[in-house]
Amino acid sequence: MSGRVSRAAIIRAIALKDLSSFARDRLWWWITPGTLALAIVGYHALPASVVESVRVGLVPPEMAEPLAALEGREASQGRGFELVGFEDEAELAAAVSGELGGEAARGLRLGIAFPRDFAESVRAGERGRVSVYLSGAVPTELRGALASAIRELAWGLQATAGGTSPAEAFPVRLPDPRTIVLGEDRAGAQVPLREKLRPLLALMILLVESMALSGLVAVEIERRTAMALMVTPARSGDVLAAKGLVGALLGLVQVALFLLATRGFEGRWLLVSLLVLVGASMMSAVGMIVGSLGKDFMITLYAGMALIIPLMIPAIALLFPGSPSLWVQALPTFGLAEGFLGAVGYGRGWGEVAPQVGLALAWTVGLAGAAVWILDRRVSSP
Repeated sequence: MSGRVSRAAIIRAIALKDLSSFARDRLWWWITPGTLALAIVGYHALPASVVESVRVGLVPPEMAEPLAALEGREASQGRGFELVGFEDEAELAAAVSGELGGEAARGLRLGIAFPRDFAESVRAGERGRVSVYLSGAVPTELRGALASAIRELAWGLQATAGGTSPAEAFPVRLPDPRTIVLGEDRAGAQVPLREKLRPLLALMILLVESMALSGLVAVEIERRTAMALMVTPARSGDVLAAKGLVGALLGLVQVALFLLATRGFEGRWLLVSLLVLVGASMMSAVGMIVGSLGKDFMITLYAGMALIIPLMIPAIALLFPGSPSLWVQALPTFGLAEGFLGAVGYGRGWGEVAPQVGLALAWTVGLAGAAVWILDRRVSSP
């Protein structure tokens, strides 16, 4: 008489059977590595640095000194502006329009042509004429800021001629530093676009794996394979545990490979590993819910699109500055995406990411409970 089979052995046998079924499915056999390869290639194709300054051409070049002096800094090192000198106004116009090549014209979209005697005429109280050259790609807001900077320069030169400091020439005095940043100041330390997109790419991989799990669950329910397991020593809890284990394992391996290929574990490997584990478990629960709702492949596909695609919105919202809307923050994947971006993109530690991890864990537990309840009813039903 054979001994009693342990629950762990039953779960392992069901999980191996599910992995074998997944390996035989040619559709997901191609989609899974294809998604991973696409995410890795797309990440490395994105810019690895951020240009935080706007190049501005100047005629004549010596006007760079008065412009920089107004802000108390050296020429060509302006905060937000890089000043490039040109000797001729026609050369400046050609550089802004893109007709002029060379390093000086690279990325130049703004140009200011001052008269040669601009400083002397302004100090004498005379009106000067300044030409501003703009590329069509320059935003309207930046055009207004440039005009304000020219007026500020004129007033500062007049104040200097009268023996007054430029900082005292205006009716409003700003504190030092000139702006008060509420929240985290990322000026000078902007995160490249590909670092912001990394949570979105990782979430995309997890969602694809959840769709694979949902298809596997739907097929077993349709063919009543899961119900047939109930006549064996396996219980419904064993089937649910095996499904969740397979889904989490598929997502965990895929995202881990993606992060290894994009150096996402550097410096935060334990915290990032926890986030990946939470994300893989969450998407496994979502996959089981979607799979239990569908009766065939098409219904499962439509249900997956309706339920899974909205879960990518938080990662997309984090690409843009400002606080996401409350309804975006209420989505299950918001804490996961924000915590992932903070740990991998901004290099935040445990204390800073703990609220996001806790939120993601709470959603994972809730979704897992819903998946167990729904799938248990489908598996246990005759």
